[in-house]
Amino acid sequence: MRINWLSNAPWARTGYGNQTLLFAPRIRELGHDVAMTAFYGLEGSVLDWNGMRVYPRGYDAYGGDVMGAHSAHFEADVLISLIDAWVVEPSMAPRTRWIPWFPIDHEPLPRAVAGKVSRAWRRIVFSKFGERMMLDAGLSCDYVPHGVDTAQFKPMSDRQAVRAELGWPLDKFVVGMVAANKGNPSRKSLTQNIAAFAALREKRDDVMLYLHTTAGEQQAGINLPEYLNALDLKFGYMGQCNANDVDVLFCDQYTSLIGFSEAYMAAVYNAMDVHLLVSMGEGFGIPILEAQACGCPVIVGDWTSMSELCFSGYTVAKSDAVRYWTPLAAWQWIAREPAITERLVDMYEQRSNINMRTAARVAAMAYDADAVTEKYWKPLLDCYQGELAAEPKIVDFDQVVRA
Repeated sequence: MRINWLSNAPWARTGYGNQTLLFAPRIRELGHDVAMTAFYGLEGSVLDWNGMRVYPRGYDAYGGDVMGAHSAHFEADVLISLIDAWVVEPSMAPRTRWIPWFPIDHEPLPRAVAGKVSRAWRRIVFSKFGERMMLDAGLSCDYVPHGVDTAQFKPMSDRQAVRAELGWPLDKFVVGMVAANKGNPSRKSLTQNIAAFAALREKRDDVMLYLHTTAGEQQAGINLPEYLNALDLKFGYMGQCNANDVDVLFCDQYTSLIGFSEAYMAAVYNAMDVHLLVSMGEGFGIPILEAQACGCPVIVGDWTSMSELCFSGYTVAKSDAVRYWTPLAAWQWIAREPAITERLVDMYEQRSNINMRTAARVAAMAYDADAVTEKYWKPLLDCYQGELAAEPKIVDFDQVVRA
């Protein structure tokens, strides 16, 4: 089967780039011909990457103006898009079968998403929550979760040595957040999570928050230094301060721009006592999985996909959150700050619990990229290939629409 994969370039340090890097080569190893349309990460030229063709973006922000032409040029049988489905216009690729592999981070399924994916040839979600929302909306779908390279994201034997190498305090309880600082209000609930940490800081003086995100002073997001000043939290940046002297430590901002290595991220997760991500809604939540693959427990919200990814740690109950009606005309949730603080205190008291770290790693192994490929991608793509063999050649997009 010939597949055009529409997403971020595999070298892009984004969630979509991360999953493209993991699965495009593995799908090729299953015997399928794979090309990629990189709507982020490549402009102006076609590249060969590890034996796979990577097409550049056009003028549309999400590749809509070129995805059909690139699919036709590659003679693709299917177009798999790894992106929010509501930004894709399927009629722009009229001579290929569209298969969105897409997030659902609202309840119920937003009409904007339903309207697009109802026109797809097949549909794939990457959370059980998403599968439930699809079925509630009367739409069929398949399920393939995101994955993690557990050979890179794994527990390290000497966490104190890892902290020393990073320059982190050896004797503090370290809360970490790996979350993009985009939009205001923040979908990652950055202000609520940070305020909850500030409340913990009032109770315990041996704590530190590591923020693996952009500070937001120049980017489109929340000005976090300004916010931290308002909370009377002392902050600094990796490599520019003594981490023992701050309440909040930012990652290096230049490296954040050009991308951190997987080895660095694995070290960061190992150095944390807990990874905090009680967001408004997650389509999956790759940092939640990566942290636990490294043996780090998590604190997340008990809604959207977060519930199913909490293998070790604590959840904030939905009853401890308020609903928020988003521009997609569906609900997400904003956790009450005291509820997050309670879970942080719980985790503080379990900071030496080795069993929690072991349980996190064991459960995360089910999402190993090789295991996901073998259990989910292989049989599903074989099924699609069999269906293609029984279908006539596409003449018009309307021939492949599925209710």
